[in-house]
Amino acid sequence: MNKIFKILSILVIGFVMFSCSTPTNDPETPAPNPAVPTYSITFTTEDSYIQIVVDYLNSLPEFKNLEEGTEVMLYKHVYLNSDTSEVTKEIVEISAIDFTVKYDNNSEIDSVIIGNEDVEVEISCEDLLQFKD
Repeated sequence: MNKIFKILSILVIGFVMFSCSTPTNDPETPAPNPAVPTYSITFTTEDSYIQIVVDYLNSLPEFKNLEEGTEVMLYKHVYLNSDTSEVTKEIVEISAIDFTVKYDNNSEIDSVIIGNEDVEVEISCEDLLQFKD
């Protein structure tokens, strides 16, 4: 009987120690990152006839939730499907029309480096003048 109490007490002590211990850090599990601020690129235009291109670029996830210091490449060409009026960044059909996108008053910028604020980029697309109302 005395041996049973010893075994039970050892089991109880082991259970208490196991349940009260703090978990060790697993080196394969990354530590949680503190909240890193993110920023976005927003495209704007003064020309209503290219709003379809602006809306398309603003819908792309690669221009959202960007950390400071990230370099983001900008698209030089977008394609308008003449059958569906859908804008894409890749040619998907023969009926697609290639449009050259120009940023910030027709400057030759290829990318934007994210600072500590949201970025607003004005676009123009002279190729779309033929679709102007």
